[in-house]
Amino acid sequence: MQFSVGDKVVHPRYGPGAITRIERKELTDGVKCYYVIVMSNQGLTLQIPVGRADEVGLRLAMAQSRLPRVLVILQGRPHPLPQDHRERQERIGAQIRTGRVSLLARAVRDLTWHQKLAHLTKIDTDNLRQGRDLLAAEMALVSGDGVSDTVKLIEATIADALASSPH
Repeated sequence: MQFSVGDKVVHPRYGPGAITRIERKELTDGVKCYYVIVMSNQGLTLQIPVGRADEVGLRLAMAQSRLPRVLVILQGRPHPLPQDHRERQERIGAQIRTGRVSLLARAVRDLTWHQKLAHLTKIDTDNLRQGRDLLAAEMALVSGDGVSDTVKLIEATIADALASSPH
């Protein structure tokens, strides 16, 4: 996929940012072009080779119109997670590594519910934080809200679902 300057994009590991320019570099093996992506939430700038953007998993940020669907996922019934911590961490970790919004929302929802029913390991807790932070950053990017406000929205949405459920 080709991106343009100004596009809001998501890197599966580093989260959302905006392409600020496309830079040409003369290297020993020829000229290469790079997307320069400012990840303002992290104070980070990435340079992704244009020809490797698909391989890296770079994608356009979700449309603002998808925000209500993400909230519906967060409000939904959780999928039961494996009791075996290694199996659970592998499944959730794989969902988070995709960087896909729907899978991030499911991972955050399911781990939050699991936390209410059983103990989360340190890795589970780290996965929950990472998934929530990536999800909140992308939602904030497309909504124009602050990341901390978006984290509060995510947590409140799941808390409401937990409160209204007969477990």
